[in-house]
Amino acid sequence: MGLRLFSERGENMIDFKKLAEKNHPYVVEMRRYFHEHPELSTQEVNTSKRICEELDAMGIPFTAYPDYTVIATIDSGKPGKTILIRADIDALPVTETTGLPFASKTPGIMHACGHDTHGAMLLGIARSLNEVKDQLCGKILLGFQVAEENLKGSRTMKQYVLDMGGADHSLAVHVGNARDIGTITVVPGPFASGVITYKTFFYGKGGHGSMPHAAIDPIKPACEYVLKLAALPTSQYDAKDPIVFSTCTIQGGSGAPNVIPDDAYVFGTVRYFNKTLTEKIQHDIETLADCVARTYGCTSKVEYTFDPMIPVENNPEVTAICQEVARGMGLNLVTEEMGMGSDDMAMLVDAFPGCYAWLGTANPAKGIDHVANHNSNFTVDEDALAYGTEFLMKSAWELLNR
Repeated sequence: MGLRLFSERGENMIDFKKLAEKNHPYVVEMRRYFHEHPELSTQEVNTSKRICEELDAMGIPFTAYPDYTVIATIDSGKPGKTILIRADIDALPVTETTGLPFASKTPGIMHACGHDTHGAMLLGIARSLNEVKDQLCGKILLGFQVAEENLKGSRTMKQYVLDMGGADHSLAVHVGNARDIGTITVVPGPFASGVITYKTFFYGKGGHGSMPHAAIDPIKPACEYVLKLAALPTSQYDAKDPIVFSTCTIQGGSGAPNVIPDDAYVFGTVRYFNKTLTEKIQHDIETLADCVARTYGCTSKVEYTFDPMIPVENNPEVTAICQEVARGMGLNLVTEEMGMGSDDMAMLVDAFPGCYAWLGTANPAKGIDHVANHNSNFTVDEDALAYGTEFLMKSAWELLNR
């Protein structure tokens, strides 16, 4: 016999679907407000302020941190587990072209990744669960996280939660138009790749193009380095561990055809799914740079744009519960999928064993096509948000009662 939910045994007296539907107009209202007023990573001043105002109006206690993170607490007053539900709230430097009546009012900034919907759903969850907190046990933390797009926000949120006593589990959903409304992707184990962003400099000695023997050319080792990086997966890593080195920028010289520059650099990312490889990848990036540079008489230096972000690795036991929740809701469930995109929810599911799901929000019948996140035409079918709020609430309830 497979996993059975508490609700299937008649032990759940809370109608989460009804709660989600009741508060759905509020979720849509907040989504549109956030969409009209997007703010970039680390600049979520007014977004955070509005979240605090909404929580205050609900009578829900919260802590607003200096970096604009907000963590609210739904406390049943009874012993039990603590579940963290997280939503990121930052936007992107994209000029919106959707033509929506509630399009961004801030030039050059847009909620092109759907974080407006994430924050709105979490406020809807706050309002819903606050209505039934006497029927809960334990605590639910509602984490409004800043700075996901630069992969920094979850590091501080993790510490904030630890300072509050930690959480037993963590949950979140991300919207996307790769799949239609009514579909949810809930995958055990590795789900989204880790990422290391490297900038490798090669230092030589400039000179005239007619006398390369009198110079030390940094462009040649930079070019060789790019090729050797791309070959690393086949020579240094187990074929069962997907890994991709992508150098996307190479820069050297001033544009003159006869001037050998003093330095050159390459800029790129590594995507991978095995978090135990993080240190090896960095070691290989740095060692290869040094070896290639020495071959040409140059020196090298590797800089990382930010600390490595580990892969999102969903806890199998938590994910199994979330999958059953999705089935019970009648959603189309996708259980096998790995994406090369990265998300700093990785830090939270690693610290607080949990599940990160992907909520389908496309609806071609409404003209909401399969436009990728980060596109200037990205929008969602707002009806899908009711599924997201119900899924997260019901998953949290199931975890509280185990």
